[in-house]
Amino acid sequence: MAGADQRLLVELARVVHGPADIDDKVAWVVAALRREAGASTAMFVDSDDAGASADLVVPVVGATGMVYGKLAVTGAESGDHTLVIVLAAHLGAAFDHVRQVDELRAAQREIVHRLQEAVRPPRPDMAGAELGVHYLAADPRSATGGDLYDWQVMPDGGLHLAVVDVMGKGLEATKDALTVTHALRILSLEGVPMDRLLERTAEILSAHDPELVATAVVARFDPHDGRLRLAGAGHPPVLLLSTVDGPELIETPGVPLGWPGAGSEKVIELVLDRSDTVVLYTDGLIESGKDIISGMDSLVRAGRQVADYPAEHLARALVDRALLGGERRDDTLALVLRRRMAPTTGARLALAPFEHRFTANTASVVLARHLLGDWLERQPVDADATGDILLIANELCTNAVSAAPEGAVVLRAAVEDDAVRIEVEDEGGAPPSFPTEYEAGPPDAMAESGRGLFLVKALSDEVSVESVNGRTIVRCVKRAVATSR
Repeated sequence: MAGADQRLLVELARVVHGPADIDDKVAWVVAALRREAGASTAMFVDSDDAGASADLVVPVVGATGMVYGKLAVTGAESGDHTLVIVLAAHLGAAFDHVRQVDELRAAQREIVHRLQEAVRPPRPDMAGAELGVHYLAADPRSATGGDLYDWQVMPDGGLHLAVVDVMGKGLEATKDALTVTHALRILSLEGVPMDRLLERTAEILSAHDPELVATAVVARFDPHDGRLRLAGAGHPPVLLLSTVDGPELIETPGVPLGWPGAGSEKVIELVLDRSDTVVLYTDGLIESGKDIISGMDSLVRAGRQVADYPAEHLARALVDRALLGGERRDDTLALVLRRRMAPTTGARLALAPFEHRFTANTASVVLARHLLGDWLERQPVDADATGDILLIANELCTNAVSAAPEGAVVLRAAVEDDAVRIEVEDEGGAPPSFPTEYEAGPPDAMAESGRGLFLVKALSDEVSVESVNGRTIVRCVKRAVATSR
């Protein structure tokens, strides 16, 4: 084969014929083409003119009439080209198969997302707390397992958190995990004290299902004073990422649910400082290797490396790093809670809102970013957040320049209470498409686009897009970064 991508033919042969003797099949197809059609070269093309100089061009058509491309043969002698026609028909069937598989996978992903929505509670919108979670099943074909979490705003304004790990796999384990999380939530809402919560849950569950065994950790967070109370039942220690003392594992001693004497031995009390983070997780996060102690040490190291990530991406990064080079033997779940509060020092009178209009080109974006940086330096804004704000503005301006290269772009910024609002307006460019909640993580490193908008979504607490009189306005808000006046 000359002028053709042999990997394409290998993949098509794999789809149609199966994985056995792929190289022999490819060699046979090439030899048959040259023997029967007298071809010196053959290629698969999809443009209108790429096969113009070929001696024989056969359309590759699927069963529904969809034209996938053309099979072009050059250097062919007159005669029977039946083999080429048959190969084109097989290519059409193979492309049909690939398309059907892609559609089936897309449908399966949608089913998984709907199932996850059904069993996992919606993220509460709570001032003073930033939340993130990431779950990875032991079996990639399974949507859920025995690892589950819960979060709920309580009547007193506090936040109830729970992470549960039920013995078992698949949907049956998910059902049991739901039973545990619901029991913990109901008892918490009824006012059962933390030191009795897991014990009382164990009593109810033993009457409901004597065979159910699970470990659990429960937390109650007060966003006003940062007080955090923890209680565990045979669960791995909680990871604390302190901005002052660094990473630390906090033991929550207790006996697993379903065992004699189940419940917590004591309630651990902490006070989270500004930007302090805790991670509740299941044992899959530390058991991918053969040594659990080594797994916990690796978790602490990973926590130190990703402590500044936004909560949602911190959870994903911990799971990815914990499983890197290890064997996935169990479901893995990481739930992240970070205290979010405005800085209490360095109060200054805020300047008037920032606005800069510039011509849509790359050099102007650099200048706009520097001007915004000068404005931020004179604002009552946390210096640690300035880099994130500048990155948001830079990516939004770059996207606007790409979308509307012939017009003008306006960059605006303002301090509103403890938040900074960034706004970029362009002259009629296509509205940007931000990643959804269920995107499978950051875009590929070699992707031509998408990384900038991913970063904007990751670093912002709120993103909105609107069109006004033919102009596109993207607005981002980052909270708890300015000293309230």
